[in-house]
Amino acid sequence: SHLSRPTQKMSFPSVPISTYRFQFHKEFPIKEAINQDLPKYLKDLGISYAYSSPLLRARPGSTHGYDVVDHEQINPEVATNQEFDDFSNKLRQQNLGLLLDIVPNHVGVGHPTSKWWMDVLELGQSSPQADHFDINWEAIPHKGRLLLACLGSPLGQAIEEGALKLVWNPENVLASVNNDLDPKAGAFQLHYYSNVFPVDPLTLIPVLETVQDAEIAKVVQELKQIEPRGNVSADASNRQARQTRWNKLSELKKRLSDLLSDKSRLAAVQKALDDVNGNKDDVKSFDRLFDIVSRQPYRLAYWKVGNDELNYRRFFDVNELMAIRVEDDHIFQSSHKLIFKLVNEGKVNGLRLDHPDGLFDPIGYTQKLQVEVAKHLPVDYKSKDKTGKRPFFILIEKILEPGENLSTAWNVQGTVGYDYMNVLNGVFVDTENEKVFRKLYQDFTGLFKEETFEELLYKSKKMMMETSMETEVLSLARILFEVAQLGRRTCDFSLKQIKGVLTELIAYFPVYRTYITGETTENSVTQTDRDFILKTVKLVKEKSYGVDPLLLQFAEDVLLVKNENSGKSQEEINLRKKFRAKFQQTTGPVMAKGLEDTSFYRFFLLTSLNEVGGDPNHFGVPKEKFEEVNVSRAKEWNNAMSGTSTHDTKRSEDVRSRINVLSEIPEIWRNFVEKLSKIAEKHKTHVDGIGNVPESNEEYFMYQSLVGAWELGAKTTSKDLASRLEAYVMKSIHEAKVRTTWTLVNEPYEEAIKKFLKGILNDSEFIKTFLEFENVIVPLGKLNSLSQVILKLTCPGIPDIYQGNETWDFSLVDPDNRRLVDYPSRKKTLSDVRGFLESPENSAKFLQNFLENSDDGKIKMFVTVALLQLRNQNQDLFMDGDYTPLQVEGSHGKNVIALSRKAGNRSVVVVVSRFFAKFVSFEKLKAGNPESQLESALRSEWADTSVTLGDVKGSHVNVFTGASVELNGKVSVSDLFREIPFVVLLKK
Repeated sequence: SHLSRPTQKMSFPSVPISTYRFQFHKEFPIKEAINQDLPKYLKDLGISYAYSSPLLRARPGSTHGYDVVDHEQINPEVATNQEFDDFSNKLRQQNLGLLLDIVPNHVGVGHPTSKWWMDVLELGQSSPQADHFDINWEAIPHKGRLLLACLGSPLGQAIEEGALKLVWNPENVLASVNNDLDPKAGAFQLHYYSNVFPVDPLTLIPVLETVQDAEIAKVVQELKQIEPRGNVSADASNRQARQTRWNKLSELKKRLSDLLSDKSRLAAVQKALDDVNGNKDDVKSFDRLFDIVSRQPYRLAYWKVGNDELNYRRFFDVNELMAIRVEDDHIFQSSHKLIFKLVNEGKVNGLRLDHPDGLFDPIGYTQKLQVEVAKHLPVDYKSKDKTGKRPFFILIEKILEPGENLSTAWNVQGTVGYDYMNVLNGVFVDTENEKVFRKLYQDFTGLFKEETFEELLYKSKKMMMETSMETEVLSLARILFEVAQLGRRTCDFSLKQIKGVLTELIAYFPVYRTYITGETTENSVTQTDRDFILKTVKLVKEKSYGVDPLLLQFAEDVLLVKNENSGKSQEEINLRKKFRAKFQQTTGPVMAKGLEDTSFYRFFLLTSLNEVGGDPNHFGVPKEKFEEVNVSRAKEWNNAMSGTSTHDTKRSEDVRSRINVLSEIPEIWRNFVEKLSKIAEKHKTHVDGIGNVPESNEEYFMYQSLVGAWELGAKTTSKDLASRLEAYVMKSIHEAKVRTTWTLVNEPYEEAIKKFLKGILNDSEFIKTFLEFENVIVPLGKLNSLSQVILKLTCPGIPDIYQGNETWDFSLVDPDNRRLVDYPSRKKTLSDVRGFLESPENSAKFLQNFLENSDDGKIKMFVTVALLQLRNQNQDLFMDGDYTPLQVEGSHGKNVIALSRKAGNRSVVVVVSRFFAKFVSFEKLKAGNPESQLESALRSEWADTSVTLGDVKGSHVNVFTGASVELNGKVSVSDLFREIPFVVLLKK
């Protein structure tokens, strides 16, 4: 199960020039990428780094890889060690690096392949892994046990119905092709349907004692000599004692497993197990099983008690993803060992960190990661970093709220670019139409006339804290209550009062989290963190009824590290630090669940704005703001990622580009929606207590989704689109949590939604009316997409292409955006595109009707390949060059975005257009052949519009057509856009 070094040296840059994201899983394993020779495909596209989803062993069947169950092996569903080696060598042969997504915050639990988890379930606090997880063993109702709220009925019922049984399992699911564990090492387990739970060996003594066998009796005697688990705590100081106990138990379990390979012995044990499992005719016969279950280090319970009493930290509100404590060096090293090995072997050349905001000290973690990874760099590694603080290429999945900037203290190259994606998308939304568009939404839905989006977010966050995240807020309140009990001025505050104040503070918190650590003093709290906390306190004072001002002041003092040196005991200081850490680990998940997973599914002003890291209430981004962001990126974060589609986006870049067109034509959109709604009325169903379903808000959402996701060239609804849209709409209504949820299903409502969707998609009058509009929107959306791709590939930052998005892709939220990509057809498209780019004649011929025959996606790939090649040939320009926004004047100045990039005496000028619906009346486009009408208008309608070039002058070549252009001072847009409405000009 070895992993070997790649056979070739590192001959690619240590910072990617561009990346291409692969979403590997069981249906698309690495073997498939090798068989289809995708490393060569990436090279031919012009990509410099493959960018992979997490590759460590995940829960079987995982489509994303973020539920890692074993940090010591490659995921066997994705690749054997040999296949991963082959993939590494293929990448090397093409001079490609590998950027790997890793998950430092949590692991997948609840499955028997979860190595650390199974050990903790079996041995509790005495497990060597007991301190790896963020478990509160002292939580009052649990008494040193871990709560597992996973039963479909109360425990007694599950036992008496025979659903929960004690069994001997001869298979070892921890064994895989990528490790050396014995697949035949059996174990005693509790089985509940398909769920598997290990059993503390000491609790088996009463069962094994009933087996008449001398060898088993010897094992039982030795088990009796082992210290009870309650005597061995989970403290770091006890690590060696826990390991010694584990070693002894492992040896005894191995002996038992070997003994039970004898059939007659196994039959005797099986009889003992049958006796313990009881029979339905005698209720008393289940007492022994109940006793064994009750003595495990975990408490099996009905799923409904989970939100009240969980005693471990989760990823958001997902019980199957459990937080780990990478702030402890021992746990840091054991969870990063394989990653460092892959870095050292030259197989991993950059890291993308998933959800660092969940960590105890995110900035401390990334600083440490840079120090530690530097010890493992290959001998031929050449870092581009000049600061000495970030030798390795690391990006963080950090969501920056508007007005929040990334601190350089992180020692990373930047974020994965959700922030940039929203700014880039927003510049294609016509901000001038905000008022009329907002009124249209309010009129159609009857919503958000009084209530603001901020109020919706506040309510959504509160709802999360009162339901699925109540346990997190309660445990946080308990810590602050303990602090309060230690002060004579604060000891009267009740737990209920404290929980109330914390709920208000978190509900109004404007960002995901602050970054105060155990070392922070009152004077060293950053101004940014101080401002966020004070802003929140001010909001609570102004808006929250009945909050005790003294209690609010106490919470503010603790959060801002006030007065901690004035005679406080060490116990109190430690509790205050613990509270601050847990508070910061709670605000982020509540924000994510309240904003992205609730409010985004309730507020549909313009759905292209409902994107991770975005603000759906912020109607687009002015051109000046877009340029300002690029100026700042060029100075500070020129190696941050620029993505437009990801595995996390709610809609792909091409879906958003289409929906953005609606912002240009609010009145036409209003008339169209009203027309559709009249036709669709007959497909609605009356549901008691609600009225006609869908309600107008969900209906408005469906129409926007249909505009965005409709298949190119389709005259009717395909089965594939119908099932994808149904899955998408069902996910949306569950996440919205208005009329139905994932756990409390409202069946009549859900059936009415499905019936409506099916009805409109199969209604010929509805589809005919829809297509009259959609056939005009489609080419306008394509033009948006092309301008967006050009800006992504030429503005500061490292562009990422999400799998399949090198051509048109109309994917919706996961799992839709994780479907298999048709690479054979993309390879064929690439081959044609490379032919067009071989000569100016071929390019000119292809571009004559660039829009008219564009359903095949060749134009998007043409632009992408041309610019990726340009980046590779002019790395200094794009990786380190200056960015200057260029002034555009004239009657269509608003429709043009222009910029230059310069490095030394080399330069490139980029001019793209937007808001294309202005150029030909909608009625004219509707009358027929909108593509060719737009092509000719965009070659001629620019009037007096011109771009001022500053000091850019001299002979340039048009990257798309090969034509020569002389530039000096100012250039007319009509001259630039003779063939196509965007140009990239490289100085000769």
